[in-house]
Amino acid sequence: MGGRIECVFFSEFHPTLGPKITYQVPEDFISRELFDTIQVYVITKPELQNKLITVTAMEKKLIGCPVCIEHKKYSRNALLFNLGFVCDARAKACALEPIVKKLAGYLTTLELESGFISNEESKQKLVPIMTILLEELNAKGKCTLPIDESNTIHLKVIEQRPDPPIVQEYDVPVFTQDKDDFFNSQWDLTTQQV
Repeated sequence: MGGRIECVFFSEFHPTLGPKITYQVPEDFISRELFDTIQVYVITKPELQNKLITVTAMEKKLIGCPVCIEHKKYSRNALLFNLGFVCDARAKACALEPIVKKLAGYLTTLELESGFISNEESKQKLVPIMTILLEELNAKGKCTLPIDESNTIHLKVIEQRPDPPIVQEYDVPVFTQDKDDFFNSQWDLTTQQV
């Protein structure tokens, strides 16, 4: 795997306290100093919401996708949250970005369908989910997260492969076996001309 996940965090905008880290696995990994430095990128203004954000600060790289769900049932008429990953600043973390984006989408759907995040009791289920996420993605590169009886999230880290070599205009296909061993009727026009 490209970048090892050092921490999984869940941050939200509290109506009176402002942006805060509600849960993180392992505990106290993100210091108050680090969070104060990057909080504007964790709980963001509307222009950056629902967009993938990667921030490097204090030898750490944070990957998140801030979400805002607007509805009058929430205090301040909106629920703002972000579930993200922290890895080493030098780590190549592009393989983790689709997972963060997918998790943001899943959590949004869970909130819209069942109030998963706004309900304090169900929100506490995030800690064991985040623990499984951290351990299994680091160990196996994939994980299955049971949310409730009817929802399970399957995630897999897709490694980026290096680009293939550039094909030059003088590169041509060459038979590695006798061409009479092949069926001529299945050849395309270019191969038949060779």
